[in-house]
Amino acid sequence: MVNRRTAMSFAAAAAATSIFPAGSRAQTWPNGPVVLICPYPAGGPNDLLARLLAKSLTEAIGATFLVENRVGAAGNIAAGLVAKARPDGQTLLFTSTGPTANNKFLYPSLPYDPVADFASIVLIAKSPVLFTARADAPFSTIPELIAYAKANPGKLTIGTAGYGTVAHIASEFFQSSAGIKLINVPFPGSTPIVAALLGGQIDLASDLIPTHVPLLKDHRYKAIAITGTKHSSAMPEIPTVAESGLPTFEATAWSALMAPAGTPRAAIDRINAAVNAWLASAEGKTQLANLEMSGEGGTPGDLDAFIAAEIAKWGPIIQASGIKAQQ
Repeated sequence: MVNRRTAMSFAAAAAATSIFPAGSRAQTWPNGPVVLICPYPAGGPNDLLARLLAKSLTEAIGATFLVENRVGAAGNIAAGLVAKARPDGQTLLFTSTGPTANNKFLYPSLPYDPVADFASIVLIAKSPVLFTARADAPFSTIPELIAYAKANPGKLTIGTAGYGTVAHIASEFFQSSAGIKLINVPFPGSTPIVAALLGGQIDLASDLIPTHVPLLKDHRYKAIAITGTKHSSAMPEIPTVAESGLPTFEATAWSALMAPAGTPRAAIDRINAAVNAWLASAEGKTQLANLEMSGEGGTPGDLDAFIAAEIAKWGPIIQASGIKAQQ
């Protein structure tokens, strides 16, 4: 009788598992280390954010969260890997504007569908672009820059950290909004942009803020404006472009967490809650401020709506400017 009861118990458990497979998987998540695939090189601000987030999630959820850097093709390599990963919550994508919004307009084809292949988890942070100018530039504000560019068409150069990056697209958006034309000079990162500004090889630069703060505080070159809606915590005196005569202008880089489509909702909701708690904490706010980023948060649905709005906003701008990724 004992053996018969035991056998019936095992049969009942097996039946329950077959009837509710998704629920069982969700309850047992996480099953080992969770990997955050990061499309950025180690040591940069986005990589640092990913590692801070992984540490926070490790502490909050009790499983190890690891960051794996898979750099290349403006984030398409990393996104392609996650799109093809098992949807079990063990592999996540630490993504940004490019892989999930802009790249579909920049590349003739992608190894993934930026909408259908992913499930949104949470919008993490935004980071504005900074417009700077060489120290001896004959302008110091957005109105002065626009007036000078119109009086000297085709003469001003602007350095950007890569062709088709957020900083490049933001500069194109600024030009179309202001009715001016600048000569784009792409660089392979922030460091050579700084060198070109200091050496006077370029007139302007469009780049993320953190690299430039120490040199701006030392008055090595000029800060013209930032492209977000909030002021820099490190240099709050820098005006926004919107405050400087283009009231509807806003352009930011952003970071988010995504999972392969089909990932159990229980895992997504648990990660979402942990990220929102970190963003609301004093520690999280301080860490983001040190990276010149503003915390966002919200629901998976909020991220869906945000990405849709970004696609609707940047798609026409990219197409009108004729920007294409350089293979």
